[in-house]
Amino acid sequence: LKMKIQSTSFDNVYLIHEDVHSDDRGIFMETYNELNYTKKSLLFDIESEMAMKDDGTIYTTYFVQDNLSVSKKNVFRGLHYQTGDYGQTKLVRVLKGSVVDFIVDLREKSDTYGKFEYFELSERNKLSLFIPPYFAHGFLSLEDDTIFTYKCGNYYNKESEGSVNYSDPIIRHVTDIKNTLLDVIQLYVPYEDESDLIMSPKDREAPKFLKRKY
Repeated sequence: LKMKIQSTSFDNVYLIHEDVHSDDRGIFMETYNELNYTKKSLLFDIESEMAMKDDGTIYTTYFVQDNLSVSKKNVFRGLHYQTGDYGQTKLVRVLKGSVVDFIVDLREKSDTYGKFEYFELSERNKLSLFIPPYFAHGFLSLEDDTIFTYKCGNYYNKESEGSVNYSDPIIRHVTDIKNTLLDVIQLYVPYEDESDLIMSPKDREAPKFLKRKY
């Protein structure tokens, strides 16, 4: 399977189908190759002309930091971002288990400002997700011992760290505006009470969208 970059509902956000080699021993794949990601010929793999007009992030990002998390089932992490000069590009994937990955557009001049989208990432589908700066990001773990990795295009900076509350009803789906982020979570992990979600106090008490840190 040749590496393919697939456009999404947001400009400059891409699902990436990696080049996976499989035989009776198992699989082998490159999880990152700078030459592949900066190769301009990959523009021809992008279906949307609207996405093609802005390739400045995915093809020029220099990744400087790698993060890894391990989560139990029903853990929700997010929604996180960094502000100003410390805005972070992220390339995320699941090494083990599965997640529902969420992004929220924080770009005020964008047509999709304040909207969210979600993607299923797992060890089985081997998809990666490229997220440009000024998107809040989080995920819901669907299995115990889920291993999630991030490549980041900027260093972590505590003073620039921001978060958005996952349950804010003002945040609506990018194509189905009736759905909130909680509606999507309910589809994957039916629960009677939000306390069934395993979260840090910091994430649970994050500010509403309109009161977030800029």
